[in-house]
Amino acid sequence: MSPSSPVRSLIHSDRFKAALIVAAILTTSLAAMSSNCADPDLWGHVEYGREVLRDRGLPSTATWTFAAKGAEWVNHENIAELMLAWTVDTFGPGALPWMKLSIATTILLLLITSARHSGAGWLSIAIVCTLVASNLQFHWHYRPQILTYLSLALLLTLWQSVFSNLQYTDESIAVLQRRLKRLWLLPLLMCFWANSHGGFAAGVAIVGVYHLLVCLQIVRATAWRHRSALFQLSLVTMTAIAATLVNPYGTTLWKFMLDALQLPRPEIADWAPLELFGNEAVRFWCLLAVVGLGLIPDRGRRDLAQVVLIALLLWQGMSHCRHLSIFAIVCGFWIPRHLHHVYEIAARSLRRMQPPAITLSATVQSQPTLASSLAMTLLVAINLVRLAPSLQPVQVERTEYPVSAMQFMQDRTLTGNVIVTFNWAQYAIGCFAANNSTNTQSLVAVDGRFETCYPREITDIYFDFWFGTTDPKQRFRSPKSADIDPSRALTYCQPDLVLIAREQLPSVRVMAEHQNDWTLLYQDSLSQLWGRQSKYDDTSSAGFLPANQRQIGETEQFGTITWPAYPVRRSLHDRMTSGPPSDAELSM
Repeated sequence: MSPSSPVRSLIHSDRFKAALIVAAILTTSLAAMSSNCADPDLWGHVEYGREVLRDRGLPSTATWTFAAKGAEWVNHENIAELMLAWTVDTFGPGALPWMKLSIATTILLLLITSARHSGAGWLSIAIVCTLVASNLQFHWHYRPQILTYLSLALLLTLWQSVFSNLQYTDESIAVLQRRLKRLWLLPLLMCFWANSHGGFAAGVAIVGVYHLLVCLQIVRATAWRHRSALFQLSLVTMTAIAATLVNPYGTTLWKFMLDALQLPRPEIADWAPLELFGNEAVRFWCLLAVVGLGLIPDRGRRDLAQVVLIALLLWQGMSHCRHLSIFAIVCGFWIPRHLHHVYEIAARSLRRMQPPAITLSATVQSQPTLASSLAMTLLVAINLVRLAPSLQPVQVERTEYPVSAMQFMQDRTLTGNVIVTFNWAQYAIGCFAANNSTNTQSLVAVDGRFETCYPREITDIYFDFWFGTTDPKQRFRSPKSADIDPSRALTYCQPDLVLIAREQLPSVRVMAEHQNDWTLLYQDSLSQLWGRQSKYDDTSSAGFLPANQRQIGETEQFGTITWPAYPVRRSLHDRMTSGPPSDAELSM
């Protein structure tokens, strides 16, 4: 026996083949969906989770706001925020990418395993999995919604173990009835989901629709001969939905979700309709083409419940781009077997027409040669190299976040009620929480928590200031709100400071029109910081800031620093003589 025989045996073994293919599909998909940029809400999620861990209880009213003090806070993301805070505080900020990678890996492995068990071939799984990952990429950030994607993947895996190969015959339904006991894991999953992210509402709708359609098909195919199975499925469905009430807010959470789902959100990009043209739309059309290619010709194997649910999710994904991820994940679990069946039909037809070509194709599909094994190994290695940057510490873009402005506020001990541009507000909250050197705690007006703790009438005051438009396509205002007045934000609850993005022209114009009451304290290429004149221009005021301590210019903001990018505490001498802190200092 030659020395290389064990190696050849390993290469040609089924387990090695499967492991290598899974590694190639998994790493390709992870490379397609992974990113490593700071999300505008990440600072807030971590801070809110920290405060729950610190206080050992949930706040009942809005925190960190001067504009909505006492407003009820219904937080539907508690588990996700606890997870983010615990990860950062236990392992450091550098663990965030690994946490996100582990969740992505779990979802993709569930998808691959489920599709394989359904009878799909590796080629079909590879195509669909890569397209799913590509469509997830736009929404795969450090946000609680990744737990919605994980919960959905767990739901689909559970369904695969219960409803696979369901033919709606007496024999098949008898098998189903024995499997239904596994569905009693569903209430636990729905309880977890309801406490992790508001996407549980979509989960309830998906469960209700799918189970209802399964019941209708059972009745249609076998009349009422399987009432026991219908009763069990109905009971577990109702129990699963009831399990979502096991949350800190009880029925209030559901009332909040129902109210929130009825409100349009034209100001929030995630809730905009899916853009059907452009570079970003290509991945959607590719996925949709594969879905059509799999479902349309494979009439004999289609499950009506799956087809209807996919169609409903497609409609939702096109109506609100954030729902495209849910559509993609469901397709990832259900489409590969249909695509594989179509491939088999096409292969058989071609084999009859061109035997030599198909014989070669079949050979490549059967046992991997040394060359194909090396090729897949090389692909895995390339994908790992592509993945490496996304596993580095999270980076904060200076061109997107007011890092220098927050350092200026820290150096000058500027505190109080601060209006902060919407996408910067939770970064500001993180910075304020990290600054424990003063007795006065700064607060923001509104932030990305949006309807969870801010009455729409309050939000409208600040959206009028930031957006200042009456275009109904760009705004939705509460019927209870007063007429649009962009300057109202400058007097409501008496803010002390205003931190705005210079590209947000409506608010820049408002500040320029109110220079009799407000004075510019800081400016760079990205941001402006204004202070109330009665506090910062009056020499008799405790907050007076001399002209030589102000910093007004066009300093270009560029580069990145490591999250969380909090301001550095420096001595008065260092502030006056050393200039801005280095990136190394800011990333400490």
